[in-house]
Amino acid sequence: MNDRNFLERTKQFALYLAELQTALDPESYALLLRILKGFNEAIVHRENGIDIPFSPREKELFTPEFGRILTRLAGLLGPHGMHVVVGTHGTPPPTAEHDRSEVDAIARASGMNP
Repeated sequence: MNDRNFLERTKQFALYLAELQTALDPESYALLLRILKGFNEAIVHRENGIDIPFSPREKELFTPEFGRILTRLAGLLGPHGMHVVVGTHGTPPPTAEHDRSEVDAIARASGMNP
């Protein structure tokens, strides 16, 4: 990754986050900041993943649109972005094997040989 690319993505991240502060309701914005803090912890400590427990209210706030916002922000954080998996507590994220079987099923449904 070159410095120009990093600086441009950092600028885009900051601008988008500033837009979200006015576009989101205060509860949703607070949740977003809490999740981003968890991302930061994962990056700093080079963990493979993080688990951020959500209250029932926070689960309500985590709409598909909120997920798209989070995905966009995560994509600006690294050279290839971060992979965000949202699931229920106790349900492991999909494995590479699961992902491959999904891709194979899509290929077969499209008339291609996987």
